[in-house]
Amino acid sequence: MAVLLDRIASSFASKRALIGAMVFEFSIVFVGVTAAFGMESFRRDREEAAYRSGIIAALIPTLDYVLLHNRDFETEVEAKLAAFDAAIARREQPALPMFRERDSERPPVRIWDSVVATGAARALEPDLLFRLSVFYNRQDSFGERYVRYAAYTEERILTLGSDRAAIYDGSGTLRPAYSAYVDRLRDLVVAHRDLAVQARTLRAELQKRGQIGR
Repeated sequence: MAVLLDRIASSFASKRALIGAMVFEFSIVFVGVTAAFGMESFRRDREEAAYRSGIIAALIPTLDYVLLHNRDFETEVEAKLAAFDAAIARREQPALPMFRERDSERPPVRIWDSVVATGAARALEPDLLFRLSVFYNRQDSFGERYVRYAAYTEERILTLGSDRAAIYDGSGTLRPAYSAYVDRLRDLVVAHRDLAVQARTLRAELQKRGQIGR
């Protein structure tokens, strides 16, 4: 038994240098592979951060466009409603105030669909993603309300032409159906204001997060 142990010890001693070299080489490989994985992870993290910052930067102009459209809408419609109300107060029979989108069938509400379709939404944090989804869903709902309003305008209002007798009764009072039509326009203004408040809040947060990500 002692002879066998001596042989094993002798064999190990003769190959100690080779074993040491192999251990060293394995250590170098291990360190290299680990470093490579670490660098790849770092690279992916940086790319993800840059991608996220890019999406945030791209969303800000879309909110700017919404705010610009809302401002133009409110300016035009509020002026028409004010003029209409003033004429009614003077016991006149003014034409009904109305709004029609220019060069479009509806307001700009499909922006979020593009963000989701391209997979860009994955770059957003969950809470911000949820709030943006709610906002753009409300935008889409507003678009549907406007489409109904525009359809009624084309089918029931524009066809009246200058016929005031169809709009006002014998006492000069606005008929209920057309009073309701004017109220729907007022409702659109209120909805626009609420969306503008949300858009400003989200824009400020996106800008802040974009700066933090840089």
